[in-house]
Amino acid sequence: MSKEKTMVALDCGNSSFRIVAGRYKEGKIHSEVICQKPNNMTKIGEYYYWDLLRIFNEFKAVLKELVSKDERIDSIGVCTWGVDFAFFDKEGHMLSNPLSYRNMIGEEQLSRLDHEEEKQMFYKTGILCDKINSVYMMAGMKEDFPHIISAADRCLMVPDILNYFLTGEMINEPSELSTTQLMSVRDGKISHAVCEKFGIDKNIFCKIGKHGEKIGNVRKDILEEIGADYDIPVVCVPSHDTASAVAAIPALEENFGFISCGTWSLIGTELKEPICNEEVRNANLTNEAGAFGKITLLKNSAGMFIINQLKKEYDFLCKEKTSWDTISNLAEQCEGNTVIDLNESLFFNPPSMSKAIWNYLIQSGQVSGEMRWDILFRTFYDSLARVYADTIRDIEKVTGRTFKKVYIAGGGTASKVLLKLSAHYMKKAIVVCYGESTAMGNISAQLKYFNREFTLTDLRQIIAESYETETYT
Repeated sequence: MSKEKTMVALDCGNSSFRIVAGRYKEGKIHSEVICQKPNNMTKIGEYYYWDLLRIFNEFKAVLKELVSKDERIDSIGVCTWGVDFAFFDKEGHMLSNPLSYRNMIGEEQLSRLDHEEEKQMFYKTGILCDKINSVYMMAGMKEDFPHIISAADRCLMVPDILNYFLTGEMINEPSELSTTQLMSVRDGKISHAVCEKFGIDKNIFCKIGKHGEKIGNVRKDILEEIGADYDIPVVCVPSHDTASAVAAIPALEENFGFISCGTWSLIGTELKEPICNEEVRNANLTNEAGAFGKITLLKNSAGMFIINQLKKEYDFLCKEKTSWDTISNLAEQCEGNTVIDLNESLFFNPPSMSKAIWNYLIQSGQVSGEMRWDILFRTFYDSLARVYADTIRDIEKVTGRTFKKVYIAGGGTASKVLLKLSAHYMKKAIVVCYGESTAMGNISAQLKYFNREFTLTDLRQIIAESYETETYT
C-alpha cells in the first residue's frame, strides 16, 4: 500500500449524518468532518419513514466537492444505525423508503410472544428480544403492507441500501444483520427456524459481506456525476454504528468496558464468543456481531434521543437555539435527585418529552408544582449515568471480568456533566474517546482493505497514536 490514503466515511445517525475524510499518513489517521446535516424521520399518515434518497444525494454532492478540490478519494465506507431496512423487487428497485423503528408495528408483534417464545428467540440467535428488532417490523409489514411483502425479492439494511446505490452490488453486512434477530451470532448465518416462525423467506437476504473487503467500485454514472476519472472502491466496514464505534476504541488491553453514547446508549464489552445463558438474558444484555468477527455483549438503552427532544422543546419555548453548554450548566447547578427509567415505553417517542417526564415525576411523588427545565435536564443525565453504572456492574458479573477503565465514545462525550456523573456512579476511570469514533472505526476498517495484514489490534494502535484521550475519575 502507498504511504498515504484518503478514505471517506459516511456516518449516518438518527439525528444527523456526517461525512468524514480520514487521511492516513505516517502511521496516523487525521480526520476531518467535511459535512454534517440533520437527519429526521418524516411522518406520512400514521407512519414514520427515513428519507434515504436525500441522504444519498447529499453524500454525492460532498464527494463531488472533494473531487473538485483535487482530493483523490481512495475508498468509501458507510455506517448507520441498526434494525431499519427496505425491500427490493426482482428488478432491483426499492419498494418504499425504510420505515422507522419508532413506529409501533414491532411492539405489536413482539407483544404476541409469550415468555417461553421470547426465551427461545434469544437462544436461537443470541439477540435479546426488543420491539425495535427488524424481525418484528417485517412480521408486522405482512399485515400492514402486504403489497410490499408480495413484491419483495431482496431485503437490505439501511447501510446496505446506500452501498447498493453506490455500487449496484447487494450484500448484507454482518453487524447490521445481527440487529434483525434473524441471524445467529454463533455461526453468522440466517436462522431458518426464526424465519419459518415468522413466515419470512430466508432467501430474501443476500450474500453476507466480510469486513475489510471490497463490495464493489462506485458506479460509472456516479463517477461521471462527481467528476472522478478513476475507480473508487466501496469497502465493507462494520456498518452498524455501534460496531464501528467499538472498533475505534483505543484499548490495547483485552478486557475493557465501553459506552457508545449517541441517540441510543450501548453499554458493553467485547468478546470472542457470545454468551447465551439466563444470567445474560435476565440482565437484558444481548450479543451483537462486532468488527472483524468479534462479539459485542451489550445493553441497548435509551440515550441522547431523550435530551435532544427536550432541547427542541426548550429551544421552541426560548425562541432561540440554546447551546449544549447552557443545557449542561442548568443540569449541573440543579440540586435535585430525580430519576426515571429511561427505557420506559412512556419515553420512547411521546408527542411532548418534557410533559411525559414531568408527569411521571409528579405521579411518582418526586416533584410538585410547575415544570422546571433544570430538573428535567438533571433527571435525564442522572438517570443515564446510573444506567451506565448498573449495566457495567451487570456485565462484570456475567463475564467474570473487572474493568479498570470504561471507554466512552459518541456524541455524549461532549457533555461534561454526564461524564462527571458517570465516573461518580461507576467509581471507575472514564476514558473519553475521539468524538467521531464511529467514523474513525469506519475509516480504520477501510485501511484494512489496503493492508490485509492489519489486525483489529493494529488498527486500534494506529487510532491510539492518532489522537489524545481525556480521563475522568
